[in-house]
Amino acid sequence: MTVFDVAKSGSIEDWDSVLKEGADPNELDSYGTNALSWMLKMDHVDLFQHAIITGADPNSPYRTAGNVIFDVVSQNRTQFLEALVATSSYWKTSPNLFTRDKEGNTIFHIAVLESMETLWESIHPWITDEVLSLRNEQGRSIFLEAVVENRFEIVLYLLKTFPQVKDHLDQEGKNALHLAAERNLDDVCAILIEDQSFPLETKDQLGNTALFLAASCDGVESMKELLFAGANPFVWGENEESISRLLDREKFGHCFKTWKDFVIQKAILGEVYPLRKEMIFYLQTEKPFKPEELAKAKLVDLI
Repeated sequence: MTVFDVAKSGSIEDWDSVLKEGADPNELDSYGTNALSWMLKMDHVDLFQHAIITGADPNSPYRTAGNVIFDVVSQNRTQFLEALVATSSYWKTSPNLFTRDKEGNTIFHIAVLESMETLWESIHPWITDEVLSLRNEQGRSIFLEAVVENRFEIVLYLLKTFPQVKDHLDQEGKNALHLAAERNLDDVCAILIEDQSFPLETKDQLGNTALFLAASCDGVESMKELLFAGANPFVWGENEESISRLLDREKFGHCFKTWKDFVIQKAILGEVYPLRKEMIFYLQTEKPFKPEELAKAKLVDLI
């Protein structure tokens, strides 16, 4: 009898017996998976938990990519997740802790998913500088992944505990504020703006500021957060396209109105507005307002 036979049968007694005979609990079968994978397939959660306690490593990688933890997460198997959490002390020092799935994620990346709260609570004390340096195929660290997943409480925790994460960039040169803005995650945007570690005019590799990225996704809430925090509304992004031309081309009416209303509010301030020169140059170059809008806003004299 092999560990795979026992995994399919679900017998705890047989499992202990084959281990006494010298069987490897982490052996790979012809499919490149292991006994824990078969226990998951056959829904043998009691044996699954017992197997981990007696030496089976849930971090042990398959022959291709991933491991049983990624399977549990992707299949949303609550009982098996509870078993993993209950046995975490047995596998926290595993040499395979940094096993990755096909997208390059580690278990720390997937732990920030909203459905993985119990896994995060169990493993986040294990985070080290090495863990923070790990990137998936999109170049995202667990901090950037928490931003993308809109886990603002995790974002706050990581910013406070590991301040160096403010310097993290993905493979496109996007920082946390860029990623939050282009997904219109206004709560995360507010947190990052309040932290004051993310200059509003920083550009990604394509030349986009966070405000331009918010506009590109019709993210009016994030746009408001950025504008009222002081982001320059007179910007150009990738392909040298202005923010107003982008909004007009994409027919993002709500965002365009928000942008215009903000510009008009600042125009009323006159010389007091610190970006007055940029405003005049932008209005003369891009002509974002219709003649009647210019007249109503008393901006005619600016162009």
